[in-house]
Amino acid sequence: MAISESAKALFDQHSKSHRIFSLATASKSGVPNVVPIGFLWVANDDEIWVVDNFLNKTLANIKENPVAAVYAQAAEGPECVQLKGKCVYETSGKDYEGARDMARAKSDKYPAKGLLKIKVSCAFDTTPGPNAGKKI
Repeated sequence: MAISESAKALFDQHSKSHRIFSLATASKSGVPNVVPIGFLWVANDDEIWVVDNFLNKTLANIKENPVAAVYAQAAEGPECVQLKGKCVYETSGKDYEGARDMARAKSDKYPAKGLLKIKVSCAFDTTPGPNAGKKI
């Protein structure tokens, strides 16, 4: 599924104003996990990328249940969106190396152990109001 231009704009606004994203996963048995993520961005028309610095439970969940959800909110106002998709985890290759180098350029305290790619399969309006929870 292509990420809409409006969703891309919300992710851009969120990264500049809120800086931290919420990344949700679940174990195979359905136990949820939500973590704060700083290195998360729309990488292309259908993927969200996340640098793995300290993903412990999250990575374990991805290995046994490779799906995730992430949410972004407008800089001002209530507009927000949730994207969900299948995950792939990489520890080598051009994409991983680029993400690793970007993280380490910000600070050497970031280990950049891997790159989590979320291939977006669906989007939901999460803005409070009558359309909240509707697939978009």
